Amino acid sequence: MQTKNSQTKTQKAVNQPKQETTPLVKHNVAVSDSSPIIDLDPMAGIQSSNSVTTGTIQIATGVAFDANIADTTDTDIKTIKVVLGGAGLNETNDKLVLDAELALNADIAKVTGKTIGTVSGLEYSYTHASKTLIISKTSGAFDPADVAKVVEAIQLKNTDAASQLGTRTATITYTDTNGNESEPATASLSVALYRGFVINGEAAGDSSGYSVSNAGDVNGDGLDDLIVGAYNADPSGKSGAGKSYIVFGKANSNAINLSTIADASNPLGGFVINGEAVGDWSGYSVSSAGDVNGDGLDDLIVGAFFADPNGKLSAGKSYVVFGKANSSAINLSTIADASNPTGGFVINGEVVGDKSGRPVSSAGDVNGDGLDDLIVGAKYADPSGKSNAGKSYIVFGKANSSAINLSAIADASNPLGGFVINGEARYDYSGWSVSSAGDVNGDGLDDLIVGTYNSGLTGKLDAGKSYVVFGKANSSAINLSAIADASNPTGGFVINGETRYDFSGYSVSSAGDVNGDGLDDLIVGAYNASLTGKPNTGKSYVVFGKANSSAINLSAIADANNPTGGFVINGEVAGDKSGYSVSSAGDVNGDGLDDLIVGTWAAAPNGNSVAAGKSYVIFGKTDTNAIDLAKLGGDSKYAIDYLGDKNANTLTGTYNDEIFVAGAGDDTLTGNGGMDVFNAGLGADSILINASNITALEQTGAGNRARVDGGGGVDTLKLDGA
Repeated sequence: MQTKNSQTKTQKAVNQPKQETTPLVKHNVAVSDSSPIIDLDPMAGIQSSNSVTTGTIQIATGVAFDANIADTTDTDIKTIKVVLGGAGLNETNDKLVLDAELALNADIAKVTGKTIGTVSGLEYSYTHASKTLIISKTSGAFDPADVAKVVEAIQLKNTDAASQLGTRTATITYTDTNGNESEPATASLSVALYRGFVINGEAAGDSSGYSVSNAGDVNGDGLDDLIVGAYNADPSGKSGAGKSYIVFGKANSNAINLSTIADASNPLGGFVINGEAVGDWSGYSVSSAGDVNGDGLDDLIVGAFFADPNGKLSAGKSYVVFGKANSSAINLSTIADASNPTGGFVINGEVVGDKSGRPVSSAGDVNGDGLDDLIVGAKYADPSGKSNAGKSYIVFGKANSSAINLSAIADASNPLGGFVINGEARYDYSGWSVSSAGDVNGDGLDDLIVGTYNSGLTGKLDAGKSYVVFGKANSSAINLSAIADASNPTGGFVINGETRYDFSGYSVSSAGDVNGDGLDDLIVGAYNASLTGKPNTGKSYVVFGKANSSAINLSAIADANNPTGGFVINGEVAGDKSGYSVSSAGDVNGDGLDDLIVGTWAAAPNGNSVAAGKSYVIFGKTDTNAIDLAKLGGDSKYAIDYLGDKNANTLTGTYNDEIFVAGAGDDTLTGNGGMDVFNAGLGADSILINASNITALEQTGAGNRARVDGGGGVDTLKLDGA
């Protein structure tokens, strides 16, 4: 059982007498807004909320009605009443667990001499019609310390998978020996398909989870799968050869143990990919590869940047692993076998010390042949003698298992199998970060983005650059210097960093279509960027898709007076390093616009120690106004109070200032007063506001944020006159 919350308040609640001649009786009860605080979620700590969500696994074993109630000082509490309700309550399959499991579909006459939890000398009854449980002391009143013990021991249970989901409510009141009732508390329990599952590493020191990625549907069962890298694992005694694990998608919340997936005699739940040679560090980078060979199953790519292909020390290797339905292990040595490669193909690095494969990614279909392509970065490569300018290689999808040599792709006279992207200047480290960009220019071919965080601009040392490379069908080399040419840029466009030492391009990603214009957008992280008085808060920049090759200056996107071409996401606190990792998040809120996620690994949320970290989800939007993470995370006024999804939601507010973000369904939003912000999203929505909301909408000047935005669809605005 959880411990009592030391911060629980105690206040006097006046109880109305049943008869006028009975004096007022006061009870000391731990309250929140004059009601006991109830926590129905045994998976979490004590919550102040009266509404929690738990999973099917928990309700199958019993969810405790954990009342966060201070040991009352009252010595005259006789009865505890629990009234059940809620649309999800199933009277046939739900059970109350006291000293035994109680069915809810019939009356239970009073039974005596019972023990609930550790409290004995009790009696209870249940009335089916009113769904009311009454627990009383057989004689006398409860010992003050026993009240919470009894409530905490009550559980709700349902083992029938077909009827577990939905919302139940429980209203709890206490009655004293004179018949006076305390204030009631209604708690809401929502049971949903649970929120995820844990993946436990196999062996000490493996570093599993250093790299993770969506894997697509590798085994063709209709569920997306996952890939987890463990670069420090020792398959077959090969120290640091590394492993990667495919975890097949599943609907339950049972933990995954990677040792089970890697079990040599009976692998279950996925399959292991064993590294080839000692010290290769395979699995340092992992990614979905899309469907590279066109067999209908999604494939994978695993980087091993310390590998020594053809005797080239640390030239690096990457391995494409074809999707498959069974759980038999994959040995990368088999894929790289020179005489009989099977199960995928190897991509051999070009030059000693290039460390190709440190970043790997799906590239989408760059050349338009219907097969997904790949991008492999080699930040230490020296194109045209430019030390550490870096290279990136596009590897076209193919069905066979013959090896790919990056030297063939980069061959100046006869490039084959893809094309090379040559870095612009020495020590740019292009290829440090690489990603598919989606279709940025709308030509039907997928594009790419390459980050060079160490690039400098005139007077802006290490401001960083990122380059968008437009998709193309031929194998001619791309020189990033041509894309960045000020007078005649070709083949894509450059994104120039804002300020010296920003390290823009350290992380890059496709952003999906954030602004809804039909072109895919981009996100670029600059974790070392600073705001006035806030060094190294970090910034991220959303760059809207466009068809031309004119340069993008991040300073224009971040311009406080006239931002153009996208919008900036400003970090919250000095030293947070927001933008260290960035990614598309898909359409989280169901409004038809793609959303974003920004990582700040050095943040200290809720007073935790430095580097506990935060991640921020940024909703897609069509304007170019700056986003301040401080207003999302640091100022509760700008937190989302009511968040919908793609379904039809009913979001009902209070009299406080609140923010509503509905999704793509036909939603009903009710304000109930205050300086509310309504974002109804797509769908035929209904928005109900009262006089208080209207007063807030009429206000002008700084600090007023009230607004009603119906979004797409035909919406209805209702005035209740209150």
